[in-house]
Amino acid sequence: MKPTLFNKEGHLTEDTVKLLKLGTFKDEELIAILEHISDCQECASVLGDSFEDDELAEAPLGFEEKVQIEIKNKKKSNIHFSLYCVRVAVAASIALMLVFSNGLSFIANTKTNYVKPLDLSFINSFNSDLNSFSEKIIKMEVFNNDKAKK
Repeated sequence: MKPTLFNKEGHLTEDTVKLLKLGTFKDEELIAILEHISDCQECASVLGDSFEDDELAEAPLGFEEKVQIEIKNKKKSNIHFSLYCVRVAVAASIALMLVFSNGLSFIANTKTNYVKPLDLSFINSFNSDLNSFSEKIIKMEVFNNDKAKK
């Protein structure tokens, strides 16, 4: 830290506060000053008191109410998110307890009803009848073909 920016006690000098208000510092110096102000309550109050009433910008009408409403909404959304996280954690815990505590074992112990195989006797008899009919046709064609060749 440069000695011109801070006094012997480590606080901002009056010249530093004036130059800070004018915005004439380099980035490195500005960072050092602002870090100090964020940590030092005394320097923050000196900087705040250095502004006159005519130097401060006035907030538009209703600005404070809007900010307060936004803060309340943000808190509500944080609460809703926290409750959602709790519900998800409880549901996940219950699911894990059911899985690992054999709470679902009653499902494993129930008798499984198997599907009965179809009665294919009709199809088998139909296939055998069709097969015998096709063999008769083939034999007849062979017999007719042999007759025609002789």
